[in-house]
Amino acid sequence: MSLNVCTDQLAMALAAPGQLVSVSFLARDPDLSPLHREAERYPVNRGMAEDVFLARPDLVLTGTYTLHNTTQLLKRLGFRVEEFSFVQTLDTIPRDIRRMGALLGREGEAEAMAADFEAGLAEVEADSCEPRPTALAYEQNGVALGKGTLADTVLTAAGFRNLATEEGVEGMAPFPLELVVEKKPDIVIVPGGDGDAPSLGAFVPRHPALRALPATRIGAFVPRGSWSCGGPAVLEAVKALHALRREIAPCRKAP
Repeated sequence: MSLNVCTDQLAMALAAPGQLVSVSFLARDPDLSPLHREAERYPVNRGMAEDVFLARPDLVLTGTYTLHNTTQLLKRLGFRVEEFSFVQTLDTIPRDIRRMGALLGREGEAEAMAADFEAGLAEVEADSCEPRPTALAYEQNGVALGKGTLADTVLTAAGFRNLATEEGVEGMAPFPLELVVEKKPDIVIVPGGDGDAPSLGAFVPRHPALRALPATRIGAFVPRGSWSCGGPAVLEAVKALHALRREIAPCRKAP
């Protein structure tokens, strides 16, 4: 039973038929879950201890940042709980895939999946060249994804320089709109969907001041939900951004 949207992805990708009894309700959100259609096949939970107690699974999968009280209570009640770290980068993905495979007794499937991910990533990185355009992953309320984030490693692998990292942002932090306008990144990556309940914060990454930057491209650019969690789908985000990078800044020819 998985209580976290990121463990949902790995569990759905690797579990044998009938092995996974429930996923979190966020697994059906297309903005967060690249496997949202697959999630329709599973009962959903709200990550509460009551959900787990009623289902009585042999194994509970969750994240280190998910409802700590629930995690500790479940452990005291004797449930086996395995936590996956909040810190996710391209380097952690193959390890997490293999760990999930071991937990589910699906080592062979996990090894094949991890190896495919590593090979695909190596192919993209082997095609790296200069120049490296600047990019900014810009979220609701003007929050940027900087050093130590999954997005930062994806941008680097795809051949971009992360503007947020260059400006000293670590993790997720507010990034002033004025600074975006001043630095004029080559691309600004904004969320792909407005969601069912759009907020005023959702309009910050789409501010008219950004639209007025003549040489800046603004868009989602990555498949919806593909880099919200550290899983196999992240490779699709890398490939999409790499193709964009080659389009807007072709490799310089050696002199």
